[in-house]
Amino acid sequence: MALALGEGGKQSASAGGPAYVNRVLVLACVFAFVLQLPPESFAFVPAYFFGTVDLAGPLPTAALWRGLFGHVLIHGDAVHLVTNMAVLWPLGDAMERMLGHWRYALLFVAGTVAGALTEGALAVDRMAPLIGASGAICALMGAALWLRPPARWPLFRWLRLPLLVAASLFAALNVAMVVVPPAADSPLAEVGWGAHVGGLLAGAALAALLRRR
Repeated sequence: MALALGEGGKQSASAGGPAYVNRVLVLACVFAFVLQLPPESFAFVPAYFFGTVDLAGPLPTAALWRGLFGHVLIHGDAVHLVTNMAVLWPLGDAMERMLGHWRYALLFVAGTVAGALTEGALAVDRMAPLIGASGAICALMGAALWLRPPARWPLFRWLRLPLLVAASLFAALNVAMVVVPPAADSPLAEVGWGAHVGGLLAGAALAALLRRR
């Protein structure tokens, strides 16, 4: 990792360099899809954590923890995978270079967990499995809104306002879908809107704590 002079002449680690963690996450999602890992083994089932009328929770089983962290790797079809990776690759790379490897990994994991728990808490059917990296990706979006990009990235300065508007509209859409859920037979009902909201909130909350000095 390169070094740059910070305030007072002290050396501080540069936020540049390869985004190792994000590239590994992208490859892991792709390999999980290619290898056809069984969704029933890695999906997050809200009932295992929150319980139901007939099922106590949280259940201290491997399935609960595997689903809580592993659902982020599983995608339903090629469209689901490609759309998520098309956002995760560039956004994740930028955020990892801004935050550093360990802070980025913490943000990603926090978004994964927060998205799953929020979706599970709001789910009408707590046996419905949750898969996909959307919650973690939304955490990256939430953090990006609060972190000022480095001066050496002029493109981000020009795009900050459009991105803020787009992300705000996206957040408003997700809140609306949570407050007024779509009909059960609508394709929109298959989207984890609660996971998106949970990820956005987690990313925004963690942004100040994770920012590099």
